[in-house]
Amino acid sequence: MGQFTFDVDQSQQHRLAHALWPAAYVSGIEGVPWHTLSRLDGRRLTVQRDIDESGKLFLPWPVDGRGITSLSTCSLRPQENAYALLLELARGSLYNIRTQSDLWSRSGLRLDESFCTALQESTGLFLNASGTTRSEQRDQECVAALTLLEDTAQQLSDSYASQAIAYRKQRETKLGTLVGCSLPPGGGVPAHAADFTAAFNTAAVRMSWGDIESDYGRLDFDGPDAAVDWATSQGLRVIGGPLLDFQDRMLPHWLYLVEDNFHALLDSINHFAEQVVKRYKGRVQIWNCASGLNTPGPLSLTDEQVMRIAMTLVQTVRRQDPQTPVIISFDQPLGEYLAHHRNGISPIHFADALARSGLGLAGLGLELRMGYAALGTIPRSTLAISQLLDRWATLGLPIMVQLAVAADTAPDPLARRPTSVIAMGDHGTSEAHQMRIASSILRTLLAKPFIHAAVWEGWDDTVAHVLPHAGLWEAGGARPLLEYFKRIRRELLN
Repeated sequence: MGQFTFDVDQSQQHRLAHALWPAAYVSGIEGVPWHTLSRLDGRRLTVQRDIDESGKLFLPWPVDGRGITSLSTCSLRPQENAYALLLELARGSLYNIRTQSDLWSRSGLRLDESFCTALQESTGLFLNASGTTRSEQRDQECVAALTLLEDTAQQLSDSYASQAIAYRKQRETKLGTLVGCSLPPGGGVPAHAADFTAAFNTAAVRMSWGDIESDYGRLDFDGPDAAVDWATSQGLRVIGGPLLDFQDRMLPHWLYLVEDNFHALLDSINHFAEQVVKRYKGRVQIWNCASGLNTPGPLSLTDEQVMRIAMTLVQTVRRQDPQTPVIISFDQPLGEYLAHHRNGISPIHFADALARSGLGLAGLGLELRMGYAALGTIPRSTLAISQLLDRWATLGLPIMVQLAVAADTAPDPLARRPTSVIAMGDHGTSEAHQMRIASSILRTLLAKPFIHAAVWEGWDDTVAHVLPHAGLWEAGGARPLLEYFKRIRRELLN
């Protein structure tokens, strides 16, 4: 068994206690987490896994000014002696930024003088930390370096996004990227419809099995009918789906009737998909077949059964509507859930198998629910998100990103999938944090030509919705992020 131990100085023990250390994991060169067991004992963090090989530690750590964010070390080998945790996190962050900035600068990115100065300063802090024998001074230097490195990483990703978007605009007056928003579950015409069309060129209409066939054998299309009719009348492109949302509270409640009979389950899924595609064929521009098949769901299925469901859905949709592009979405694309589920499916390996299957899959969907505990992606820098997208782009298919960032941490009684929200700032989460994080990621999405669609998860928090506090409207009115979407629509999009 591979075991890694990490120590911090007593002066930084409070930071380790506030880190999300149970979510720590170790990954290999591909970035896919291994099943990991973490234990905290005072100032020592112990991380164990089954494989006795080198790996990178990923740890959600409190960074001054940014709240919890996931940091990583360089590749480390298991050893009896403890590593200095903050020194290794600073080394990993510094290496990541220096290598990425070098790669982008060789590709034509112009680095600001302020960025180079900050990078040099953070390098100096790290060298000072690595050269001292006093643990308190070492960790204090590392804390300062990590704070500066997170700001430097943000500056680097912002420079990349602004210059890449400017380059794209030289070649196309308006970007062809689809930027949309998910309509509330159940469909219908959204409230504040004029604001929706001013902010988006695409509407994502949920056609979820759990909503349409809430009673066995009885399909209710009233909500999706109204939503598709409205979106079409406004000249919006329509993304239909997911047809199968394989997550808690999103499947039909009557599935227990066929849960133990996989063939009956597959027939029910196939029949539902056929009815939906027949009804909306010609009015939907992208079919999103399924969401969350890669993560542990409410039904106990083998990897083979999950693959059969995915393949059956794609084949059924393409058979009924061979002209419309078909995609499948993957939840938690960084695979954090694998650290706690020994037999989970790696998201990128699952996607690779489907891409190579010859089914005619037109693209892949990535669901980035930033900062939602247990349901989403642990908060990370925009630079880390950019690197994630580049890794998925190696599969050679266009990508749709479905993004959500919470604007509050309070309980949300109208959320269909209630969960706690990880603090994205020193004093919690607010609309300002939602704006800062979401706008930065959106710019990065628009900078990458292989991102064909960006969909915001949540329109109106005053009605039933999926995730807590992700909507652009709340009881007090519109959130600031809505105006940002409108500006993107005016200045950049078709």
